[in-house]
Amino acid sequence: MGSLSEEELTALRYFIKYRSVGELLATRELRMLGVKNPSKVLTRLSSLGLIRRGIGCYTISEKLLEAYRSGKIRV
Repeated sequence: MGSLSEEELTALRYFIKYRSVGELLATRELRMLGVKNPSKVLTRLSSLGLIRRGIGCYTISEKLLEAYRSGKIRV
């Protein structure tokens, strides 16, 4: 995870805590957590396959969640 910015790590921590979140709520809450451009961060995490974008929502990828639970990664 060394190639992720601090804002991207903040967003990942958010999705580990809240696995699936509506697009508008995620954007608003990430902004409250200090992410200056949530849309850009969400797009990047989605392009990396760390989160998935559904219809009006974002969900953490199962692979990432399982790796986190098993202790293979830390964020």
